Amino acid sequence: MPEGRRPRSRAPAVLAAAALAALLAGCDNSWRTDMWYQPSRRPEDLPRPEPEHAVPLGAAPRYESRDDTEDLRNPVAAAPASLERGKAIFTARCAPCHGPEGHGGGPVSRFFPEAPDFAYSTIRRRSDGFIWGTISYGGKAMPPQREGLTAQERWDVVNHVRRIQATSPVIEAPGQPKGTP
Repeated sequence: MPEGRRPRSRAPAVLAAAALAALLAGCDNSWRTDMWYQPSRRPEDLPRPEPEHAVPLGAAPRYESRDDTEDLRNPVAAAPASLERGKAIFTARCAPCHGPEGHGGGPVSRFFPEAPDFAYSTIRRRSDGFIWGTISYGGKAMPPQREGLTAQERWDVVNHVRRIQATSPVIEAPGQPKGTP
């Protein structure tokens, strides 16, 4: 090499090759969201329909709505562990609408109809099964909350709601004449 000349650096070429490789690696179709590139299911891949009158092993009773659960009895005792679990679940899932103390006015109430106060006499008269069914299947403006919760965890929430009611004075629901259900 002649004197005074520096050797060429290969760094720019290596960087350019690395950038090109990175760009080409991102060109697969896994990021596409249009229907043309979606995975498809062939008819033989889908599960077969259940035979008529079949009962899956270990199946629990199925209810269509909260009205079907009115006669259920609470199988979970209101022990301290149950009340703690119920309070934790209530804080995470119910307090945004029903408020942290269960008296309505949660932050979601600014955008949707206000959730009722658990101290209302009409709610106090409801059975534990109906409250469990409301948690499981939803209510008039309440979405179902059973996803991700076991049946026992929902009963724990019922126990917590009953605790809220036991520590709150009875309130007549707005627009409800005294003494009517």
